[in-house]
Amino acid sequence: MQGAVLGNRYEILEKVGEGGMAIVYKARCQILDRIVAVKILKEEYSNDAVFVEKFRTEAHSAAKLSHPNIVNIFDVGKQDDIHFIVMEYVEGETLKDLIAKKAPLASDIASDIAIMICDGIHHAHEKGIIHKDIKPHNILITDSGIIKVADFGIAHVTTNKTITFGGNIVGSVHYISPEQAKGEPVTRETDIYSVGCVLYELLTGQVPFDAESPITIALKHIHNEPTPPHEINPDIPIQLENIILKAISKLPMQRYKTADEMKLDLFNNSFNTSNKYNHNSNNGKTIIMPTLSNEGNDDYMRKKKLKRNRLAILAIALIGLLTGIIVMSFSNFFGNEVVVPDIVGQNIKEAKATLKKENLKMTLLRSEFNAKYEVDEIISQEPKEGMKVKAGREIKVVLSKGQELYKVPNVVGYKLDEAKLLLKNEGFDVGQVEKIYDSKYSEDTVVSQDPKAFQEKEKNILVNLMVSEGEPPEKISMPNLIGLGLAEAREKLKDNNLIVKEIQQKESNEHFADIVIGQDTEAGVLVDEGTSVIVTVSKGPGPVAQTRAIEFQLPREQEYYKVVIKVEDARGKNEVYNELRAGGETVYVGISYYGKGLAEVLLNGKVHDTFNL
Repeated sequence: MQGAVLGNRYEILEKVGEGGMAIVYKARCQILDRIVAVKILKEEYSNDAVFVEKFRTEAHSAAKLSHPNIVNIFDVGKQDDIHFIVMEYVEGETLKDLIAKKAPLASDIASDIAIMICDGIHHAHEKGIIHKDIKPHNILITDSGIIKVADFGIAHVTTNKTITFGGNIVGSVHYISPEQAKGEPVTRETDIYSVGCVLYELLTGQVPFDAESPITIALKHIHNEPTPPHEINPDIPIQLENIILKAISKLPMQRYKTADEMKLDLFNNSFNTSNKYNHNSNNGKTIIMPTLSNEGNDDYMRKKKLKRNRLAILAIALIGLLTGIIVMSFSNFFGNEVVVPDIVGQNIKEAKATLKKENLKMTLLRSEFNAKYEVDEIISQEPKEGMKVKAGREIKVVLSKGQELYKVPNVVGYKLDEAKLLLKNEGFDVGQVEKIYDSKYSEDTVVSQDPKAFQEKEKNILVNLMVSEGEPPEKISMPNLIGLGLAEAREKLKDNNLIVKEIQQKESNEHFADIVIGQDTEAGVLVDEGTSVIVTVSKGPGPVAQTRAIEFQLPREQEYYKVVIKVEDARGKNEVYNELRAGGETVYVGISYYGKGLAEVLLNGKVHDTFNL
């Protein structure tokens, strides 16, 4: 591969690494004359059309990200049967390397690393991308100490370090969230849980949960509580431990809602430590090399001058001593003065670094909305730029929350002309107007709106309206609501111009809470628009969620098998696993199910085994 040119542009220089699904090469972009990293999909995966499509789609999505704490993707390409991704080339090491060499880290260094990780993943979350596999192996540290999160949105294959639970979700088992382990949908809080696990390891040198079996580790994430970090490392401040424990809460709703919220919590707490750990840090975002000493040269010059003129040197020394005493006396009395730099317009991380260079500190006075400055940029500072203050002085700043959002007014039930006027007075414009039949609202009355009422939006956006044309020309068929969630049933009735008259609740061990289990008018019966419907919903407890690990060995007749696992339980029949695995390999898979169920294993489309759940 060395010397090859991909896409008539990227000249392969040397191999620099290899992972489960791809090989990474150092390359030179011939057009921009810069060094890049090229990740090439391994041959066994490049022949899987489904895998390749997912690989390309997610890579294209991740290529939209651009942030100093993310390894940026420059290009995605294909040449013959070679599928590749071109990304930023990072000189440095992985966070896993740093942990192996220096963990446990000092609290201030660990928190600064976590702040930069949070910065990167918050940017991705705002773009709608969840990483799903945050771990020290995917976090790089540049030679200048900048943290960069790698492999955003890129598919991974299973290795002995990863585990797959339903829904084709792959995560590193030591950092996997409880919801990932149970096969539930992932959210921002999923990545925040993994960041908490990484911070735990940085400060203790240990992962929160460990065991011989990947399945056992995943089950511990679901059911067990971790050892409190201070019991492993007593030097961890209580505020920092509380941040970790909040981030790795079992329930997503108990964690930080955004990575930015976790970053601010870390930033607003001071985690100064003793010199127990020699990390050469100055409480900054980077690991700073020690300053080289000039004492040898000074001594040499001093001796040389003394040889020339001992009396002159003695006089200079005496004058210098007296001057030093005077200066030190005044300095100790008044304190050293520094000029306040201009940090308005800088983001909070840049501003903190700027003040630190001048031996000044930052205090967050408040955050407020501001259309001129982006989120986390400094709006104002006190004292102002150019003023002289004592070294160590705290500079109070006001932080921007970005442009202020306004609540969209409720115009449902208003006549169209009234709705237009109401929206205009609140700073919004009317977009598309769609007419539908509706028996609840009279003709020319607004039935619904998008965005919905009370959602927070920027002013001057378009609000689309749905307006009634009055009674429909004919009767409609009552829809089947059984098995739907209450919200979905409401929406289905609304779509058919029907009304929920009453909601009754009934205990059920077979259906989850808020699932419709009865309706007073049977499905298929013709009714008038506007007919009221009484629905009965389950109030639980419903079937109990269970988790089971299944194990099976693949035949050796073929080199690879397409392994698909389908589970039929109280939720219906769903595909929970779809991976390409090597022949003869022992497969461990964690299955989440409700009530009684059956797991069916298919190899290349044919049933290989079944498991009663």
